[in-house]
Amino acid sequence: MADFNEATTVKNVEPGIYEVEIDSSWSVGDVANGGYLVALILKAVVSESPHPHPLSTSSHFVAPPSSGPARVRVDLLRAGRTTATLRATLVQDDIPRVEALVTTSTLSHDADVEWAGPPPEPVAPVDECIPTVVDLPDGTHVGVLDHVDLRLDPQTLGWFSGRPAGQLSMRGHVRLADGTEPDPIVLPLAVDSLPPTVFGLGRLGWAPTVELTVLTRSLPAPGWLTVHLRGRLVRDGWFDEEAEVYDVTGALVAQSRQLARVRVS
Repeated sequence: MADFNEATTVKNVEPGIYEVEIDSSWSVGDVANGGYLVALILKAVVSESPHPHPLSTSSHFVAPPSSGPARVRVDLLRAGRTTATLRATLVQDDIPRVEALVTTSTLSHDADVEWAGPPPEPVAPVDECIPTVVDLPDGTHVGVLDHVDLRLDPQTLGWFSGRPAGQLSMRGHVRLADGTEPDPIVLPLAVDSLPPTVFGLGRLGWAPTVELTVLTRSLPAPGWLTVHLRGRLVRDGWFDEEAEVYDVTGALVAQSRQLARVRVS
């Protein structure tokens, strides 16, 4: 299996055009994990950007890609002194699969915090959390978990044994199994690696994302990432999910929001 750097390799073949290989093992069922696809796109984006870090990334999942060759087309819309804005499209078989609008900038881990809101609910320590398995109770194979070391807080894991908590909440710790340390390219994978929060309602199965926005707030320190997921509403077959990601120093390094489908009972 390809490690993260290999699985997100991009090759510049024309101005603004990058060849990529979508790795089938970074998947949920037969579909590539959304966070992995965003990371793949961001590798191409930062290669085109005058600034090194994705600050805000809004991705729309137009059609699910298959494993194999694809291209990322990147257009620089505006370049300024502190930020740049770029549009990127993951294309396969001449069909747009993911559309992303990205603002880039330069971030640091040491910038002073002027104000911070109250912290979210605590997560159990790593050694008290439960390692995840790659096969869900409904038989879905989550191949991306062969690459991600994910430990879930026991309080949000009741759904696995048929005792869902009855709320849109999921918490845990994440790191890449190959030893790759977290950076702004890894963060989209971190926000999209935990089980969907609707599992907390006993609604198991594939929950495809239609839109995912990721905000990078700081460069993460090496080590585990702690992820808090929560949602507000399930209605008309849709649910929302918000994430906060903290590094081992307690710094808030990423936030995200996504809209996804939920399997109808």
